[in-house]
Amino acid sequence: MIIQWSRQARQDLRAIHEFIARDSEHYARLQIKRLIERVEHIARMPTMGHPVHEFPELDLRETHQGNYRIIYAHDADELQVVTLVHMKQQMKRSRLSR
Repeated sequence: MIIQWSRQARQDLRAIHEFIARDSEHYARLQIKRLIERVEHIARMPTMGHPVHEFPELDLRETHQGNYRIIYAHDADELQVVTLVHMKQQMKRSRLSR
């Protein structure tokens, strides 16, 4: 399965890295590595996630890695990472454009 990262998701990865790196570059790299590995795992079993509860009408799923929600869409050939959101953040519809 092909993995596509939306512009928003790539920005989210950079922001997560920058935030954590303020305290520890090592842990910032480790968290990004874990998020990417989780996405790769999802690509092997894309139905393992659950629907995004704030927007059940959208065909999006989510899974978690640490304190982060990974929001994604999929079809038979492609998994698209839409956004990554910290558990404490409120989900905004504007982050969900593909």
